Amino acid sequence: MALQNKLNDLKQGPKEDKVAVASGVAVSVVFVLLAAWTIYFLHQIQNGSQQLYLGNSQFNSDTMNQAQQQLQQQLGSSTADLQAVQQQLSAQGGSVQMQTQEMQIQGQTGASPFGGSGQ
Repeated sequence: MALQNKLNDLKQGPKEDKVAVASGVAVSVVFVLLAAWTIYFLHQIQNGSQQLYLGNSQFNSDTMNQAQQQLQQQLGSSTADLQAVQQQLSAQGGSVQMQTQEMQIQGQTGASPFGGSGQ
């Protein structure tokens, strides 16, 4: 009953009020439809039945998972390579430390390792 009274008041009111109410209803309907579509679309992607099309390329969730696994394998081998280099350097640690200490001493005395005075 209260809604009916509000609608009757709106019908007799100024045009600005009618436009404001109509705009509010339209925005609300669009928002609800957008939210429903987003939920539906994300659910489809999660189930793997939705394929994404970007430009001329087609992306399927299976191919994306395969690419991710390949990248992880390559990253794992890179990490192993870096650890091997670190172990080699630690084995040669004495000579590396000697060279570093020599460079620090040269820097303190002002001598340049490339000849001439350090300035």
